[in-house]
Amino acid sequence: MDSFITFLCEYAKQAPWIFFLLLLLTGCGIPLSEDLLVLTAGMIVSVCIPDHFFKLFIWVYLGAWFSAWIAYGIGRYFGERLYEFHWFKHFITKKRIEKLQRVYERFGVFTFIIGRFFPGGIRNALFITSGIGKMAFHKFILRDAIGCLISVSVLFNLGYFFGSHYKTIIHYIKTYDIIGIIILTFAILLFVWMRFRKHVKL
Repeated sequence: MDSFITFLCEYAKQAPWIFFLLLLLTGCGIPLSEDLLVLTAGMIVSVCIPDHFFKLFIWVYLGAWFSAWIAYGIGRYFGERLYEFHWFKHFITKKRIEKLQRVYERFGVFTFIIGRFFPGGIRNALFITSGIGKMAFHKFILRDAIGCLISVSVLFNLGYFFGSHYKTIIHYIKTYDIIGIIILTFAILLFVWMRFRKHVKL
């Protein structure tokens, strides 16, 4: 773990634009984990460049926010032609689009707040659906600005906390068995996912 932290710190000064560009790629459907990127950024700023907390946070936030603009633009420009692209078939379907549009109408901005905490496939489907459904761009970016701020703040600070206490956390993981922690985390995520599906029914 120490060698991994050392490796990250070597590139810490380039972190703002590196994370910004990587986050933009997630909006294009590239299989990168936005959540993992934000968590890693928080960890790097904690361990390597604590004086640049707000600078890196802003770049990460803008990267995550602008990536949604890209996904929205893809949906707006290509529309239903996306169904023909193999790259998007696994998360863009007519049935899912219709159901997500009903969710938008029912939950409004909360759709973005909740959706921001789900994996990239669902997250990007939300953004692309907004474009396909021709949601007004100003309405889209304002709603997602709130959801993005909440999710990035939570994940970035979790990464920061982990970075600040990573030695202690690793000690407890080794002491209390990592398998138990993984099972507990999976159970919590599964519970939240089932509750969300109950309302969204994707």
